[in-house]
Amino acid sequence: MPLVAVTYVKGRPGATTTALGLAAVAPEWARPVVVECDPAGGDLVRRHELAAVPSVVDLAAAARGTARPREVFAAVTQPLKVREAMVPVVCAPPGGAQTRAALPELTGGGRAVLTAPDRVVVADCGRLGQGSPVWSLLRLADVVLVLARANAADVAHLREHLGDLIDAGEGRLVVLLGAGAAYPAAEVADVLSTHIGQELARDPQAVSVLGPLPHDRRAAAVLGGDLVAGRRWRRLPLMAAYARMWDDLAPYLPAVAALPTEQAAEAAS
Repeated sequence: MPLVAVTYVKGRPGATTTALGLAAVAPEWARPVVVECDPAGGDLVRRHELAAVPSVVDLAAAARGTARPREVFAAVTQPLKVREAMVPVVCAPPGGAQTRAALPELTGGGRAVLTAPDRVVVADCGRLGQGSPVWSLLRLADVVLVLARANAADVAHLREHLGDLIDAGEGRLVVLLGAGAAYPAAEVADVLSTHIGQELARDPQAVSVLGPLPHDRRAAAVLGGDLVAGRRWRRLPLMAAYARMWDDLAPYLPAVAALPTEQAAEAAS
């Protein structure tokens, strides 16, 4: 039931870019699908000129009527092409009202669709705030990936949310540092683990810190729909960093159920 939730608590450090980037370079076993769950509304329709429907609203409606996530995703995903990679995505409508209405369905009776046994769901959860409907989604996640910049303001803001993030569920909490870091990952990890152990009285190992991501405008433009991927797009620094991240995330993700050969071919197409 692998579910990776991508979110952030301050600024706008690129949750959609990271969710799509991870899916685009995922290992074959992951068979990822990106689901836009941002309560503020989706970006993929506009950035990549995708169809407005089907959307996460249709995913929520379909999830209520079937217990077979594979069939649900076949009906509501559309392919987003990054050169030769075809990433199945479930878009969210621009604006947030429809997504906010759909999220309780996906984390309640229809939660099985987000924890599909045959693929990794990468959920773009946008900005995390008090009262956000994505908190219930984080409780389902095997990995909660929190984006942050390694500067004093973002680290302080992140510290204030650590208790709630740890309490959100039993999934692994991973902090991913963005480009332009003022502090190295080891220093940020030390600050956070000290806070967790001494002030929150929790396991200091509850959080791991990855990054920082490289500053790579070309890859960001490809993932943002502003630039066509070249032949060597996978070698771009940001893409390579996302690919390496799967080695760090894999130990916390349940094994993806194998598909029969014919179904596996259909899923990959």
